Amino acid sequence: FFFLPASLTAFDGRLASAFFLQARAMPPSLFRRKKKAEAVEAGPAADAPAGSSLAAYADVYSLERVSARDGPPSGSGGPSLRDRARQRLVSEVLGTLRAMPCGAVLLVDGVTMPVISSLFRVSELMEAGVHLVEHITMRGPDGNYLRRQQLTSLPALYFLTPSVESLGRLIDDFRNPKAPAYASAHLFFSSRVSDALVAKLKASPAMPRVRSFKEVHLEFSLREADLFAVSPSPGAPSALATLFRIDTDKPAKRARLHEVHKIGTSLATLFTTLGAAPIVRAATSAVAAAIACATQEKLDALDRAGALPAVEEAASGAPPPLLLVLDRAFDPLSPLLHEFTYQAMVHDLLPVAEGDRYRYTYVGNSGQSLSKEVLLNEADPLWLRYRHMHIADLTVELDADYKAFLRDNEASAGLASGNADLSEMAAGLRAMPKFQEAMGRWSLHISLVSELVSRYEAFGLEAAALLEQAMACGSSPDGKPCTSPLADLRSLLADDATARSPIDALRLLMVYVVTQEGIKPEVRRELFELAGIQPEDQVAILNLFHLNVNLTHGLKPPKPPQRKQPEPAVEPAASAAPVRESGYDVSRFTPPLRSLAQRALSGELSSDDFPYMRPHLAASAAATPTHEAAGLPSWATDAAAEPAGAAGGAGGGGRRLVVFVAGGVTYAEARELHELGREMGCDVMLGATALLTPQRYVMELKELKALESRVEQRA
Repeated sequence: FFFLPASLTAFDGRLASAFFLQARAMPPSLFRRKKKAEAVEAGPAADAPAGSSLAAYADVYSLERVSARDGPPSGSGGPSLRDRARQRLVSEVLGTLRAMPCGAVLLVDGVTMPVISSLFRVSELMEAGVHLVEHITMRGPDGNYLRRQQLTSLPALYFLTPSVESLGRLIDDFRNPKAPAYASAHLFFSSRVSDALVAKLKASPAMPRVRSFKEVHLEFSLREADLFAVSPSPGAPSALATLFRIDTDKPAKRARLHEVHKIGTSLATLFTTLGAAPIVRAATSAVAAAIACATQEKLDALDRAGALPAVEEAASGAPPPLLLVLDRAFDPLSPLLHEFTYQAMVHDLLPVAEGDRYRYTYVGNSGQSLSKEVLLNEADPLWLRYRHMHIADLTVELDADYKAFLRDNEASAGLASGNADLSEMAAGLRAMPKFQEAMGRWSLHISLVSELVSRYEAFGLEAAALLEQAMACGSSPDGKPCTSPLADLRSLLADDATARSPIDALRLLMVYVVTQEGIKPEVRRELFELAGIQPEDQVAILNLFHLNVNLTHGLKPPKPPQRKQPEPAVEPAASAAPVRESGYDVSRFTPPLRSLAQRALSGELSSDDFPYMRPHLAASAAATPTHEAAGLPSWATDAAAEPAGAAGGAGGGGRRLVVFVAGGVTYAEARELHELGREMGCDVMLGATALLTPQRYVMELKELKALESRVEQRA
């Protein structure tokens, strides 16, 4: 198993003395469309079970098939971020399997497991030569690590984050030299390994079994082709709760700094995947500036190590990518609004589990009720086609497309219904497997749309959405100013005829607070009682304070420590807010993130509101103060230094835009940037610490420390 790839010979030599370096249907009228739409009846529900297609296990492993493009191309038509990440892991990690005719075991931890699972199916890993994937840091209900099967005849590929825990688990696998867990170890780390951890590895009993070592620098997961996530450490609070808390005690500060550096490290590895160093810009808020600062430091370190081309050395004269760092405080409103495009609506109204898994029921061929768990992702061509479509348009198009599908597959459809002659049966049988799989997909999406329509009506979402849009846009669909939002809100909350969920009532109150610049304490308490909001849920409204939202009407907004306060992304209701020309009264608001991204691609962002981390890289831009002299709070400027004790730490055209939002992004924002990239022919990548549904946003706000006493004092 010894081999020496040229890519590893340039390693810094920290292990050279110890071993040789070697080396993933509802009518449109219900949405009150301004322009009359043609009503089309929903098509008949399919009763065929959803089919499945599993890749067969290959006797000869095929890395070429595994590395093939999986999903849509980028906005420019080139390879997507997912394509690039898959190619890197195939080349740098799974490529090791070429020298292992018997295959190997792949071991991951809590950080790298999401990376692998977001890039490869299990069948693809098997095809590449991986017999088993093991999670080495997973614990059981009793708090102990789960036991793993010893496979002493197989080599092991360890793809781990460089943490004390993960390295400790690796060493434990070879604690007993006479009975190791695996025949040998090939080590791949998601980011830089500290000198202390390298020394620990060299002195460990695992060292004689180590056959290769490499820092891969890939520490982010893909939710979609160009949508990535940087998740908090396993078991840690949400990034929003960690980054936006204002506690000044040492544990809180350490947790905040650790999260900032973890995000910075992950963002830096994204640009090793893109193969280009970015120009980094950030909003002036403390959270965004600290993350941008840490990211720049990590990028500089990668540059010094030769793992990243310098900005001036961009390949083929292409402009360097632009990284724009924001945080959720720039727009606390968008995650609260009802969004009626297919993907966003599914995640808002239906019980979609982690990993985009959804269980639905359907009627089988024999009339029995069956259930099936499916993945709502880009591997489903119908999901890929419809996910960004407004539900009112979808009910029309889904019906038409389904009927067209049946016309194109008359032989198989006739066979399934029992109305076919012999020749038709022969033709139908030949096409039946693909037909059944396709019918399963149609069955799923017809079921989903039907359930969404049902919930839209049952929960009275039209009335709620119309009020939300009026408050967010500052005007009615007819363009008249929104002059009585409080009276309208009272009326809606007092309506007992609608089975409105508590979370929808809470969202309405939060939208009111954000758009009306606060609420008087006595009115707030009245509305809490009217809506039946429990004390544990009231905390979510109070904690909007952490996102610079003014809670008390008539008082000036809070002034967190930062540089010049940028122009707010969400305008007060009295002024014009971004309004979409969609033709739907319930879908007029456009998330401000689209405008920011468009201005960034057009070179129109203010350098005062979004300064450069390295001002000299800004073409024709005036000198801008860097973070060192920006007057940031101490915890933000401290981000230039690695937090002590951090696990694994060391003490327009042709443009590529990466937007990162600390605190999370919404499905609506992901759709907007996806569409923007296609419209402008640019690669637009969006990342965040979480993909937010309204429920998750509210839950994470509740995680923050309650500030009720402070709010009452301000009142």
